[in-house]
Order: sequence, then structure tokens, then C-alpha cells
Amino acid sequence: MATRNLVALFDGTWSRPESGTNVERFCRLIAPRDAAGNPQVVNYLPGVGTGHGIGHLIGHLIGGAFGYGLSANIKDGYRWLSETFAPGDALYLIGFSRGAFTARSLGGMIRKCGLLRSADAAGVDAAYAFYRDTQVKPGDDAARAWRAARSVETRIRFIGVWDTVGDLGIPDTAAWVPFSRKRYQFHDTDLSRIVQYAYQALALDEHRANFKPTKWMRYPATMAPGESRTARKPEQIDVEQRWFVGSHSDIGGGYAHDGAGHTPDLLPDLPLAWLQAKAQAAGLASTAPLVPADAVAAIPRNSYAEFLGGLYQLFHRPFNRTFGTGVNETVDQSVWAHVRALAGYASGTLANAIGDDLVAPPAGIRWPPTTA
Repeated sequence: MATRNLVALFDGTWSRPESGTNVERFCRLIAPRDAAGNPQVVNYLPGVGTGHGIGHLIGHLIGGAFGYGLSANIKDGYRWLSETFAPGDALYLIGFSRGAFTARSLGGMIRKCGLLRSADAAGVDAAYAFYRDTQVKPGDDAARAWRAARSVETRIRFIGVWDTVGDLGIPDTAAWVPFSRKRYQFHDTDLSRIVQYAYQALALDEHRANFKPTKWMRYPATMAPGESRTARKPEQIDVEQRWFVGSHSDIGGGYAHDGAGHTPDLLPDLPLAWLQAKAQAAGLASTAPLVPADAVAAIPRNSYAEFLGGLYQLFHRPFNRTFGTGVNETVDQSVWAHVRALAGYASGTLANAIGDDLVAPPAGIRWPPTTA
């Protein structure tokens, strides 16, 4: 029988279709049918804190401040996939920022719970509660029995995300607060073996500690003797986490202009084109390949100085991200073009990686870069 591509897309906090994020742009580039003529079915879910009506302002604030609404988004995506899925369909999960957290959490829920054969509200709530029960692991007999009784097991063809914010990018909140970020932490950052292709674009120029990225990592319990902690699992076809020039929203999109005031911000084109090409190679057809504009002269936004109207920098020191702790981290070639073109451009994350011999500049790149 003919198969379909089912695509669930999760946007970042406060982001709607008109926000111009890479999630929304990726969604618009998906063709109605793949190369074989099979349907591609799409479901775009806006970010948390985007409600309407009387409670919109409150939802906007607590969605951004505490991540409230993440559970609803995970369950909405899970219910849609359970209701829509037919044997043979391929699953694609896409997200940015907290939407990336949502997409990856949904992947973990599918691994543990499968997709429900009957996806009413009570069934989805029960599945979510079972997913969050950390005492039962996906490979345990209890989990196998749960899936056999209620659901269909399936692989996930593709997960593509821009700059996952693992701790939700928010200040810590008390454990008693019902929408505390502790309710939404990943059970772990290990990528499930049911995922065939997984890609993440990471921001070299994000310096807010609250926005540190959550990478795909390996843990000793999941590794064979002698296996590298930065290697993908044998069941996975390809995993890559690629670094690009820019701050968090330079990578995931949504800024009207870059750090020099140039409109539009061209930096998001590069990680968008990369993830689109990876999705196409994994079987997701696009209306046309995105050809990114020349962003070599684009300046990253200083999100650290701009955040909360400048108040954030009064209480937090700038933070450099860490390179080399996740599975298959690479540096996009556009980064070196930036180093060549912009006198003095030097990401602290990149500088530390080079200093620790984790990254080697290509031939012809002077490091450290000169300012003249």
C-alpha cells in the first residue's frame, strides 16, 4: 500500500505562523506529495504562550516564563499522530527552541508508548502519565506489555530541530509551582534507537546561560564496550549536530533584522537550508530547495545584551557554550566564511573548541582572527 509522510512541526515560545521562524518557513516549503506521489500530511503547532481571548496575556506570560503549555503541545502532537497514523507511514518531527524540546519529548513518548490505537482524551492522558513514569523504562517488560495492549509500535524517520533549549530558557522555579520547568525536563538527552535520522542546528553566538543547548548525548548504559560517547547508535542511520554563526533566534528565525540592523536577518537561511536538505535526503519532498542568501556579512544579534530589555546582563555573566560533548558535532563551512569576511569575528564557543583541539580551522584561516 502507498505510504504517507506525517510531519508534526512545533514552533518556539510565543511564535505563530506569522512570526517567520524557520519552523513556519520549513512548513511552507513542504510539498503536498512526495516524489512517488504519496501524500505528505502536515500539522503545525504554534509555540507555548500563543493563546487568544481573555486569558491570552496570562498565557503569554506564564508560557514564556515557566513553559506552561508544553504538556498540552506534546499531547496534541501525540494525539494527532495516533489518530492519523496508518501502518507504513513515515514520521517527521520538527521544532525550534522549546518547540524542539516538544518534538524530542514527543519522540521519547512514541518510543515508550507507541501510537495509540484509540486516541481519545483519556487515552492520551494515560499515555502521557505512563511516559512520565521514570520508574518504567521503554525496554522493560511492563512497557512492552503496555504497548502491546494499547498501541502500535513504529520507528521515527526523522527529527530535525533548531537549537533545543533543554531547561526551557527560564529561571529555576520552586518545585511546588505546578508549571515548574522540572515537570518538563527530558528524562535524558539520549536519542532513541527508533529514530533513523536526527539533526540539530546549534548557535555559536548565544551567550545566555539559561539558553544552553540540550544536545543528543550518549550514556555508558547505552554504549557497547569500546564505543565512542560521540557515536550514533547502530540502529540509527545518521545523526549530526552542526554549529552555525548566530544567536538562538538567528538559528531558528524570527528576528526582523540582524545585529547590524540589516533587514531581513539572513543568518536563519543557512540552518534552514541545511535541515531542508537533510529532510529531503530522508524522503520528505519540498516544493523547491531553499537557496540561502549570502549571509557572510550578517552580524549575529547580541541576545545576551538585549534580553529582558538589558536587565538580564545586569545579573548574569556571559556564557560560552561547550563544543564536543554531544554525538557527531560539526562546524558548518559558512562559519569559516564568516571568519574570513568579518574582521575580528570570533565566537567564544568556537575559540574554546579550537584551543582545546576539538576543531581545526581549515587551510587559509588565520586563528585567532585579526581585527584589521
